[in-house]
Amino acid sequence: MSLYLRLFSIFIIITYCSSVARGQDKLMGLLSKELAREFAQLKAADERLYYMSYRVDDITTYTIRTSFGAVLNIDSTRYRIFTPALRLGSYQLDNTHNSSFNQFPGSVPLSDDADIVTLALWKNTDNAYKNAVQVYEQVITNKKIKVAEEDTAADFSIAKKVSYYDKPVNYDQLRPDIEAIKQNLVAYSGLLKQNPDLLAGAAILEFKITRKYFTDTEGSSIIENATSAWQSVYSYTKANDGMELPLFRMYFAYNPKELPARDSVLKDIKAMSAKLSALRTAPVADPFVGPAILSGRAAGVFFHEIFGHRLEGKRMKSDFDGHTFKNKVGTEVLPSFLSITLDPTVKKVGAATVNGFYRFDDEGVEAQKVDVVQEGILRGFLMTRTPINGVTGSNGHARTAPGGTPESRQSNLIVTSTAPKTAAELKDLLRAEIKRQGKAYGYYFEDVQGGFTSIGRTTPNAFNVMPTEVYRVYADGRPDELVRGVDLIGTPLSMFRRIIAADNETATFNGMCGSGSGWVPVSATAPSIFVDLIETQKKSKSNERLPVLPRPDLDK
Repeated sequence: MSLYLRLFSIFIIITYCSSVARGQDKLMGLLSKELAREFAQLKAADERLYYMSYRVDDITTYTIRTSFGAVLNIDSTRYRIFTPALRLGSYQLDNTHNSSFNQFPGSVPLSDDADIVTLALWKNTDNAYKNAVQVYEQVITNKKIKVAEEDTAADFSIAKKVSYYDKPVNYDQLRPDIEAIKQNLVAYSGLLKQNPDLLAGAAILEFKITRKYFTDTEGSSIIENATSAWQSVYSYTKANDGMELPLFRMYFAYNPKELPARDSVLKDIKAMSAKLSALRTAPVADPFVGPAILSGRAAGVFFHEIFGHRLEGKRMKSDFDGHTFKNKVGTEVLPSFLSITLDPTVKKVGAATVNGFYRFDDEGVEAQKVDVVQEGILRGFLMTRTPINGVTGSNGHARTAPGGTPESRQSNLIVTSTAPKTAAELKDLLRAEIKRQGKAYGYYFEDVQGGFTSIGRTTPNAFNVMPTEVYRVYADGRPDELVRGVDLIGTPLSMFRRIIAADNETATFNGMCGSGSGWVPVSATAPSIFVDLIETQKKSKSNERLPVLPRPDLDK
């Protein structure tokens, strides 16, 4: 290439990047200007309107999928989701009161053409306003015909005005090395293909780049960038009785370059493949009540599902919520050696990269570390700008998926112990308790795929944690025995009283948490815990037989 052509190419690249940057900055100007116009004119026509905000999530994703050593597809896409929020009434009572508060999200063109963008903003704002009027009138009617509610706190609170600006996203700099990633994923899923027991073997990477815009009529203006890279390896096998047995390996980083090295992942996959073969012939566990140890990852999911969801303040506004801890601030809710913090301001906990980091929540409030439990004593809740009786002011935990309504949600949950035991001491405690209860064995929960919990009043307040790797631990010292078909179940208040000890090492579970406001990234870091009484039930299973014919690649 001649010097002239090289210089011309550089000029084109610089011009393109500058154009993208200008477009990113111009969008906030259009949002702020249109918000001011709409608010002024709507309020002039309807004085009940007292607050508006605009959110835009500008999302770019790269996805590479492989199966058994072959590339399924390579995709990239970019789109914008616009979410207007309008409040009619007053801070004390408005259209969000005990309602789903449908915000009518829509798309915004990637173009920086002012007329095209503002047209999309106008259409969606109009829909949101009309809906807000209908809902507010229903709120007023309900107040007249229904009994008084338990929670009399206001529907909204004033927040500090915030201004924050991240530089425009450099998409060229962040673009992942597709070829290198593809080769890694092909190697990962190809290794699973070597095991004839496996019915699927997938390796997937999704890299997401998000530029978030927030502006409201109280004067806040926030532009925040975020990235996330998820690499997942999945496979499953099937036992002769029809039970499907999945295992996952998930890897999280903020950039694909930070993911574990290929050799490390291949080592994990080799162990996972062998474990799946062992699970096919492992005995099925019967329902059980007795002592157990939960590994750090399992304990993290346990605390996230069973404890964390019951600390989400906005839920307690509803008379349908179970209010497990609403009136227990200042009382002991966990053993005195345990403390729990929710901290969205950190990207690492120890050596682990954690998934629940953000700078500002989806109501424009700065993320804050919250010590919810200190040495067993409940100190507070995860709050949005919606107060509850006795608790006012947001602590930066209003979160939602793009297009949703912000709710109180978890971030990075961190469990710590002031009286840690070693892993060996925890195992000794387990064996001693097995003997004391007259059992032949207890359980060790090594890994889980997730869980769920019920927190309302119409169904039992129960939980279900779904383990994928569980062992019987025998009192007489026999080697631990792998079992299958176990679900860990129970009720929260009784379970918390059964935690006896925790070890001195922590492990981290990164994942996506689904709730009324959609899927949000979270993490849970915890030590292994010894529980003197847990309950298990049999896991549901399919009655479908194994495939009649062998896999085609094996039948040659």
